[in-house]
Amino acid sequence: MFSFKKDKTGFFSALSLIILVAATVITTGILLAQGIKEGNWEYYSIPIKIVLAVFWLAGMTIVLTRIGVFAVQRANKKIEELQSGESPASQPDSQNTDPEQTKS
Repeated sequence: MFSFKKDKTGFFSALSLIILVAATVITTGILLAQGIKEGNWEYYSIPIKIVLAVFWLAGMTIVLTRIGVFAVQRANKKIEELQSGESPASQPDSQNTDPEQTKS
Protein backbone atom coordinates (compact mmCIF):
# COMPACT_ATOMS: atom_id res chain seq x y z
CA MET A 1 0.00 0.00 0.00
CA PHE A 2 1.21 3.49 -0.79
CA SER A 3 2.34 5.52 2.18
CA PHE A 4 2.74 9.25 1.63
CA LYS A 5 5.08 9.50 4.61
CA LYS A 6 7.45 6.85 3.24
CA ASP A 7 7.59 7.94 -0.40
CA LYS A 8 7.30 11.72 -0.54
CA THR A 9 9.85 12.00 -3.34
CA GLY A 10 8.00 9.50 -5.49
CA PHE A 11 4.73 11.29 -4.89
CA PHE A 12 6.10 14.70 -5.81
CA SER A 13 7.98 13.39 -8.83
CA ALA A 14 4.78 11.77 -10.11
CA LEU A 15 2.88 14.98 -9.42
CA SER A 16 5.55 16.98 -11.28
CA LEU A 17 5.34 14.64 -14.26
CA ILE A 18 1.55 14.92 -14.37
CA ILE A 19 1.74 18.73 -14.28
CA LEU A 20 4.46 18.70 -16.96
CA VAL A 21 2.40 16.47 -19.26
CA ALA A 22 -0.72 18.58 -18.76
CA ALA A 23 1.16 21.82 -19.47
CA THR A 24 2.76 20.32 -22.58
CA VAL A 25 -0.53 19.03 -23.97
CA ILE A 26 -2.29 22.34 -23.32
CA THR A 27 0.52 24.45 -24.78
CA THR A 28 0.90 22.25 -27.84
CA GLY A 29 -2.85 22.26 -28.37
CA ILE A 30 -3.06 26.04 -28.13
CA LEU A 31 -0.19 26.54 -30.58
CA LEU A 32 -1.64 24.00 -33.01
CA ALA A 33 -5.14 25.49 -32.76
CA GLN A 34 -3.79 28.99 -33.34
CA GLY A 35 -1.89 27.77 -36.38
CA ILE A 36 -4.92 26.00 -37.82
CA LYS A 37 -7.08 29.08 -37.13
CA GLU A 38 -4.65 31.31 -39.03
CA GLY A 39 -4.39 28.77 -41.84
CA ASN A 40 -0.62 28.42 -41.51
CA TRP A 41 0.05 25.79 -38.85
CA GLU A 42 3.57 25.18 -40.20
CA TYR A 43 4.53 28.61 -38.83
CA TYR A 44 4.00 27.15 -35.33
CA SER A 45 5.95 23.93 -35.96
CA ILE A 46 9.19 25.34 -34.50
CA PRO A 47 7.55 26.56 -31.25
CA ILE A 48 5.78 23.20 -30.93
CA LYS A 49 9.11 21.39 -31.38
CA ILE A 50 10.66 23.63 -28.73
CA VAL A 51 7.81 22.86 -26.30
CA LEU A 52 8.19 19.12 -26.92
CA ALA A 53 11.99 19.29 -26.52
CA VAL A 54 11.64 21.15 -23.22
CA PHE A 55 9.06 18.57 -22.12
CA TRP A 56 11.45 15.74 -22.97
CA LEU A 57 14.38 17.31 -21.14
CA ALA A 58 12.34 18.22 -18.06
CA GLY A 59 10.71 14.78 -17.95
CA MET A 60 14.04 12.99 -18.18
CA THR A 61 15.49 15.25 -15.50
CA ILE A 62 12.61 14.47 -13.13
CA VAL A 63 12.84 10.72 -13.78
CA LEU A 64 16.62 10.54 -13.44
CA THR A 65 16.51 12.64 -10.28
CA ARG A 66 13.95 10.26 -8.80
CA ILE A 67 16.11 7.27 -9.71
CA GLY A 68 19.12 8.92 -8.05
CA VAL A 69 17.18 9.74 -4.90
CA PHE A 70 15.85 6.18 -4.78
CA ALA A 71 19.39 4.80 -5.06
CA VAL A 72 20.56 7.02 -2.19
CA GLN A 73 17.57 5.98 -0.06
CA ARG A 74 18.29 2.32 -0.77
CA ALA A 75 21.97 2.74 0.12
CA ASN A 76 21.10 4.56 3.36
CA LYS A 77 18.70 1.80 4.32
CA LYS A 78 21.36 -0.81 3.68
CA ILE A 79 23.87 1.11 5.82
CA GLU A 80 21.32 1.42 8.65
CA GLU A 81 20.63 -2.32 8.51
CA LEU A 82 24.33 -3.13 8.66
CA GLN A 83 24.88 -0.75 11.59
CA SER A 84 21.96 -2.19 13.54
CA GLY A 85 23.43 -5.68 13.23
CA GLU A 86 20.74 -7.13 11.01
CA SER A 87 21.85 -8.71 7.80
CA PRO A 88 19.76 -7.82 4.74
CA ALA A 89 19.55 -11.53 3.86
CA SER A 90 17.87 -12.39 7.18
CA GLN A 91 14.75 -10.44 6.29
CA PRO A 92 12.24 -12.16 3.99
CA ASP A 93 11.92 -10.79 0.50
CA SER A 94 8.70 -8.78 0.40
CA GLN A 95 8.41 -9.20 -3.37
CA ASN A 96 8.71 -12.98 -3.27
CA THR A 97 5.21 -14.40 -3.51
CA ASP A 98 6.14 -17.96 -4.50
CA PRO A 99 5.39 -20.22 -1.49
CA GLU A 100 7.78 -22.91 -2.75
CA GLN A 101 10.81 -20.64 -2.52
CA THR A 102 10.03 -19.41 0.98
CA LYS A 103 9.91 -22.97 2.41
CA SER A 104 13.45 -23.92 1.47
